[in-house]
Order: sequence, then C-alpha cells, then structure tokens
Amino acid sequence: MKIGVISDLHGYPKKFDMALEILKDCEVILCAGDILYHGPRNPILEGYNPIELAEKINNSEIPVIIAKGNCDAEVDGMVLDVPVFSPIVFYEKDGLRIIVLHGHDFDEAKLKSIAKFYKANLVITGHTHVRKYEKIDGVTYINPGSIGVPKGDGKPSCVKIEDGKIKFINLENGNILEEYNI
Repeated sequence: MKIGVISDLHGYPKKFDMALEILKDCEVILCAGDILYHGPRNPILEGYNPIELAEKINNSEIPVIIAKGNCDAEVDGMVLDVPVFSPIVFYEKDGLRIIVLHGHDFDEAKLKSIAKFYKANLVITGHTHVRKYEKIDGVTYINPGSIGVPKGDGKPSCVKIEDGKIKFINLENGNILEEYNI
C-alpha cells in the first residue's frame, strides 16, 4: 500500500506536477483541500494558474480524493471533474482507517471525537500550511504542509505513506524531511 497526501495547492500546477513525480507509485492521493483559489491571505506567487491545475488534476492517472477546504467553492466544480463537496473524506485500505479534512473549523477535541467515533488510525488535516505529526491515544494526526504556499520553514511538502511509515518529502529535491511510524 502506498498512499500520497497533499494539501493547500492554492492554484499552482507546477507544484502539483512535482508532487505527482514524488507520488507516482501511489495508488491514490488524498488531498486535505484548498485546491484552486489562492486564498485572501496568501500572496499570488509566480506560476499561479488554477485552470491549468484543474486540467492536471482532471487528467491525473492517480485518483485524487479531495476534502473541501475553506478556499474551495462550488464554482470549482465547473472546472474539476472530481467532486470537492465533502468536508470530510473517509478512506480505508489494508486495515488503515483514514479521515481527511481541511481542519479549519475543527479544534483538537472535535478531531479526537471524530477519530474515536469512526475508529480512525490516521487523521489528515491541512489549512495551516505547516507540516505536523502527532500521536494521541493511538491515533496519528498529520498535516502534510502545503505544496503551493508553504509556511513554517517554507519548504513545500507532501507525504507518502508506505510500509507503516509516514514520510514527509520536500517537493523541491525529493528528500525526506521527516519520517515516523503510523
């Protein structure tokens, strides 16, 4: 099982291409939202092109499953062939139960409650644009950071889940930034 994880693309197709290159052997890519729009607090950087990004997502050979972020709107459905309407996505593979959500409207207590209710092993959020790994009461919580507008250390990143490991990977050079057990 190999699962890719991305979040906070914010309209940057070349960054999506970089993530696809790293995640090319994954069977699915889970996305924690904020796909096309740059967002009101994010700068518009070189390479911003939401139409081109939509085309790349639509033509991806790897299925992309997207949870709706706070910058995703119904109008995005006019250019995306994949639905972005659910604020929470559930994915299960080989006994690993995963919940994906953007996380902008869930505090830690609510995330724990949702994880417990659905017996999740892994909860994936986005929104902060900062990588995060935390294990609480046997549940792993991660944020892959942002591929489009990274914050924190400024390194655009994605995650690859394989062989019981969570690998945070730098998009710019493919190096593993951090690695943890699920």
